[in-house]
Amino acid sequence: MDPRVLADYPWVVNSDIPWKHLSKELPEVKVAFLTTAGLYTYKLTKHFNLADPNGDTSFREIKKGITQGEIRVSHKDVNLNRCVGLDFNCIFPLDVLADLEKEKKISSSSEIHFSVMGEIRDPKNLLHETVPKILKQLQKFLVDVVVISAVGPLGHQNAGLIARALEEEDLTTIVIGGLRSVFKNVKPPRSILVRFPFGQSFGAPFDRQTQREILQDCLVHLKSIREPGEIAELPFRWEESYKRALSIKPDLMTMTAPEADSTTETKKRISSEDFK
Repeated sequence: MDPRVLADYPWVVNSDIPWKHLSKELPEVKVAFLTTAGLYTYKLTKHFNLADPNGDTSFREIKKGITQGEIRVSHKDVNLNRCVGLDFNCIFPLDVLADLEKEKKISSSSEIHFSVMGEIRDPKNLLHETVPKILKQLQKFLVDVVVISAVGPLGHQNAGLIARALEEEDLTTIVIGGLRSVFKNVKPPRSILVRFPFGQSFGAPFDRQTQREILQDCLVHLKSIREPGEIAELPFRWEESYKRALSIKPDLMTMTAPEADSTTETKKRISSEDFK
């Protein structure tokens, strides 16, 4: 990771790795998503408090069957409006999961999914207050597997910490993101590395083919990863997904053009150095 990003921050470094073996086969499992992208349903819940210097540690529930028009994003350090704001399946592929449920590739999608705003400097409240509330809901709906998508440097750390906490409570997890160095430090039980920009771990907006292939690979790696802490890198390349997206929606390039007032810090956070 670019050493200029949060150079003075005391990153979490773990040595142990919790592990919950998935005994069920994939067609038998119920799947929930959790993301650090700061998604919320704007008609039902408030946005995250971006003014909090340490990061808002609350969470939002996202119901199964949500539509793009009901979703908004409030993330502290990464502008996601030009990707997730166009197609939430980039980071939270509920539509793809619904297809897999119809095809009986999984047992079902959870009735409720979850979002946090992951750029949180001190994860204490997140782990001690927020995660137990999320865990209670996951247990209520009999969820077997939680797929956690990470956004932002601290969001990767907190995604890994959440995965560890859930795994300690007998839920099987897998984290997907782009920062290998953070995954190596925090040691979530299972990680998937994709070399895509923040907020687009499952592919470019409207590229349903790549989104589906990556989600399916995440689910397959729930069983194929056998070594606690293993990081499996997928072979997908961003340029291919973006070209496919442009063929589907030719005006995507203007819709996703960088804003003129993007901060230098944000540009650092999404530079190619971040994907090492």
